[in-house]
Formats: sequence, C-alpha cells, structure tokens
Amino acid sequence: MIPAAGPDIPLVSLLMVVRNGAAHIDAALASARRQTLRAIEIVVVDDKSEDATPEIIRRHAAEDSRIVPVPGHGRGLSAVRNLAMTAAAAPFAAVLDSDDILHPRHAEYLLELAERTGADIAAANMLSFTGDAPPQLFAPGEAWAGQRLIDRETFVRAGRLGGSEISLGYLKPLFRLDPLRRHGLGYDPRIRIGEDWDLVERALAAGLTYAYRPEPTYFYRRHPGSVSFRWREEDLAALIAAERDRPAAAKGSALAAAQHARLASLEAERAHCRAVEAIKARHFARAAAELVRRPAALRLLARSLSEGLKRRTARFAAGARDVEGAAASHPVALLCGTPEAGSPVALAAALLAASGCAVRSLSRAELADPLAAARAGHGAALVLLASEDLADSAAYVIGEHATFVGPPGSRHPRIERVIDERSFADLLALVPLAALADVGLAHHEARGLAPGIAA
Repeated sequence: MIPAAGPDIPLVSLLMVVRNGAAHIDAALASARRQTLRAIEIVVVDDKSEDATPEIIRRHAAEDSRIVPVPGHGRGLSAVRNLAMTAAAAPFAAVLDSDDILHPRHAEYLLELAERTGADIAAANMLSFTGDAPPQLFAPGEAWAGQRLIDRETFVRAGRLGGSEISLGYLKPLFRLDPLRRHGLGYDPRIRIGEDWDLVERALAAGLTYAYRPEPTYFYRRHPGSVSFRWREEDLAALIAAERDRPAAAKGSALAAAQHARLASLEAERAHCRAVEAIKARHFARAAAELVRRPAALRLLARSLSEGLKRRTARFAAGARDVEGAAASHPVALLCGTPEAGSPVALAAALLAASGCAVRSLSRAELADPLAAARAGHGAALVLLASEDLADSAAYVIGEHATFVGPPGSRHPRIERVIDERSFADLLALVPLAALADVGLAHHEARGLAPGIAA
C-alpha cells in the first residue's frame, strides 16, 4: 500500500532538471502545479543556467511551497538527475523534463497504476507535439491501446534504433524509489541521451516490474533545442559502452537477440554520425570507409537525406489548415475560423482534441449561418478564435457563457484570455473539471476497451 501523506510528506516527487530552459520551463512548472494529486513536491535542479530560468523558478517557488529548488553541480545530465532523485522526499518519483507539459491527472493516474498493479515503474502514453504540427499519439495501435506490463525482452527489443517498435525509452516513468535504492540503481553519469532507457533496463534486469497505461497524460515537446532531438557521436559512444557493460543474456534467447540488435543499431548510428561529419568536412574517403564498415549506416544516411528534403519541401508547401475536431454533440471547445498551421491557437485546439476533449471547428462561412452555428456550438465551455474579429459573430451565435480565447495581440473586450507560444497548454486549466474528469479516456471508451492489466 502507498504510505499516507502528511502535511510535509508528499506521495510523489516530480523531478525536473533544467539548464537554460527559460523558453519552456514556465509552462512545465505550471502544469506540475496543476496536478489533481496535491500531495506532491516539485524538485527543480537548476544546473547553472545563464538565462532567465533561475528567476522563473524563484517566482514559482514563491507562489507554491511544494517547489523545492536545488542548485546543480554541472557534472552532466545524468549526474544531475541523480541529484534530483537523492533530494526526493516522496516514496515515488516521476520524471518531468523542463520543456514538456503534464496533463492535470498525470501524477494521480501513474500513482494509481503503481498501487493497483504493485509495479515498481509506471508510465503513460504520450502526445508528441511541435510548433508546426498537431500533436501525435506516441504509442498508437492495438498493442498499446490497453493497460499492460512491459517485460525486459520487450523493452530491450523496442530499444533498437531505427526499428519498427515503439521506442519505449522515450516514456517518462514514475519510479518506486525504495527498490531502486535497495538495488543501488541510479542514472549512469556517462549518458546524456537515453538515460531513462538505461535506468529502466537495469531496473528490469534487477527484477523490478513495469506497468503501462494508454491514456496520454504526458505531452512531449519536440523542438530543435531538445537534447533528445539529435545524436552526437560522444552520446552514442557512451550508450555503446553502457551496452557492452551489461551482463549478456542466455545465448540463443530472445533477450540475447534483442541485446545484439540494439548494440548493432547504436554502432550503425555512430558510423552514420561519423560519415555525416566527414561529408561536411569534405573527407569523402573517410565517410565511405565508415559506411563500408557499417552498411546499415548507409540506409540511415539515405533516410536522413530524404527527411531533410521532405522538411524543405514541407516548408514551401505549408499553408493554413483546419484542426480536425471530435464529432460530439456537445463540444468542450469550439474552434472558430482557420488558424495558421503551427500557431498557438492551432496547437491548443489539437492538444485539447488529442487529450480527449471534444473539439469542433466552425469556419467563417459556417459562423455566418446563426442557426447552424448555434447548434454546433451548443454546450461549448471554451471558444478558440483564430482571429479576434470573429469574437462578435461567435458571441452572437454561441452566447457569452463560454470563455473566449484569442490569438496573440488580441484586444477585443469579449476575449478573456490571450494565448501565445508559452501558454497554449494552459487551456486545460480553463476547461471545467467536469469536462476533464474523464479526459484521456475518450479513446478508451469509444473503442469499448475495458481497463485492466494484461500480464
């Protein structure tokens, strides 16, 4: 059973490590503070930031005593994560990266999962989002549509770079700290990228158990400055060293095959990185030698060239597009007009929809038909305006009972909230609690899936 929380004893420590994260940490901390599980602490290790990060942390700490600021020592990401884990006072600790966002029930759901299953590690599905596209479900498909336990062989097999499996190392886990400490487990200080994967794998090797739930309650932000967004040769070298340090599984077993495949994929990625750097330096013979030594690296090079071409093409072809809303008779949110692709309003609408909230879109032409627009918007608690000049027509056909949210720079008197790049996720806090009660479960219920753990 989970120990009772007292006034000074949290149930879950949310662990955040940050260095120069001023662009996103405000939204991350706000989402942590909005957790429905109130018995939490938020351990924030500022690892020698040189931007406005310390000021943002101090402001949040002054407003919320559950925030525990800890100075970092600058010895690398994994070492600082260990510092955060050491500082945790709760029996459970959950990872929150400083550029990501939590659904309000994230900690509550993971704690309930760990308690019900007895698992030592728990994780939820994620939504991956960027500044130029709607969020995407991280683990789609039948295999990840229900609650389940993840065994070591499944986890290692999914750790092969470039494989067809969902890369489970990206999931942000909640850990039961006593078993980790009993086995002397912590983050490997050599590792800068993939540190969560490495720790979970060693925990599974030690006999700890891992439970997963399909409701997406962790929002993973992909952006060019993200540490996990790009490989460096030294990062791959550290992962390869850690992989070679692992005890080998029984020869001929599925686990041994998975370990071999992961190591081979890491070595191929390192050869790919070396080849790319050699090509940039116009050392073509060196690049060719890397590709010949690791033929799989040639496929990676071809893929990266193809993806680069697609990105360039997409930038020219990108245009405004509607965010597809859920077909519900009583939408939680109404999107009026067509926001620019990747704008805060477009991201907010997509994030609400992907989180399970019913969202319906109304074009300018549809707003011009008062009767049809009123029927479509009946029951909306939130009105997102692609342009502030739609506020009057939206209020006329929808009424003024809903919260009106406008794009950056809006000054219309009907608009109560203006949304920008940092605040679009705050819309979850504006949706009534009744509407959020089952958020994240919508896809579960629609598919008729019964909750439960499959061994």
